[in-house]
Amino acid sequence: MALVMYWYDFVCFGIVAAAIAVTLWMQWRRELASTCDDNVRYQSLLVARPDANDHRAVYALMPRNHVSSSQLWTSCWKGVHPGWLLATRFISFLVMGGLLLTDLLDWDATIFVYYTE
Repeated sequence: MALVMYWYDFVCFGIVAAAIAVTLWMQWRRELASTCDDNVRYQSLLVARPDANDHRAVYALMPRNHVSSSQLWTSCWKGVHPGWLLATRFISFLVMGGLLLTDLLDWDATIFVYYTE
């Protein structure tokens, strides 16, 4: 019984090897950066916003890389209207709901039961 390998097997091996190499390179870069600077970009999400009526005082107390709550759901491209973002997300929600409904109609509720033994 011999192992038969085709050309597309080597393509798959190459894709996996490239993904592993890129992952190791990214982790090495992150570890090297963490030895120099301990600044985490999203650590400001844990900082509670101080109560103040003066917005300049609030911004002066915030860390430099503070991510506000509006930045968590809006696009980084300022030219896009938030209504388009909402519409895109709603259409995606409807498509995913339709796919879930199709699975439910085809396979019944047993589609959610997985064989785990």
